[in-house]
Amino acid sequence: MLRSGIAGMVLSLALAGSALAGPLQDKAGEAETALGAGKGVEAIDLMRQALFDVWNEAPMAIQTATYVTAPADGYGIYTARAGDSFASGEPLLIYLEPVGFDWKQQDGLYNSLLTVDFDLTSPEGKVLAGQKGFGRFNFKSHVPNTEYMANLTLNVSGAPAGDYVLVLTVNDEHGGGSAKVDLPFTIK
Repeated sequence: MLRSGIAGMVLSLALAGSALAGPLQDKAGEAETALGAGKGVEAIDLMRQALFDVWNEAPMAIQTATYVTAPADGYGIYTARAGDSFASGEPLLIYLEPVGFDWKQQDGLYNSLLTVDFDLTSPEGKVLAGQKGFGRFNFKSHVPNTEYMANLTLNVSGAPAGDYVLVLTVNDEHGGGSAKVDLPFTIK
């Protein structure tokens, strides 16, 4: 009786686990099976579809935001700036990786449209300057890319020496979401 009781409990837990596994675990299992059968491209496609599913459910966010030494050549291809101190008149070069925004199908392609607003604030949050629609990024692709980056250049010449915070708001013009990131910096 004890054995059958334990076996029944194990079977019940296994069935409950399967019911809770969800579509993402299902796709991962299918990808693992495809990979084991030597079908690497199929496995990658299944995992990519799982990533798209997560992307569509996740709120918009900024995965990476950093000052850089030069505009990035592509996604993840950048040199982060050592520190956040800038000489008077030196432009701020920023690399961003937004995630979770919407792609809209149009004319056989996927289209994303992001705009960027900025506020230049004191460390206490007092807005000193700003601009809506400072940056505009309209990308078209055959797939809804998840490796997405943007370069921004902001000229703060004329600002006196001191500590500041650059507040960037990235807006998803298709999905209506937005994400904010604060980048402190100092002008020497």
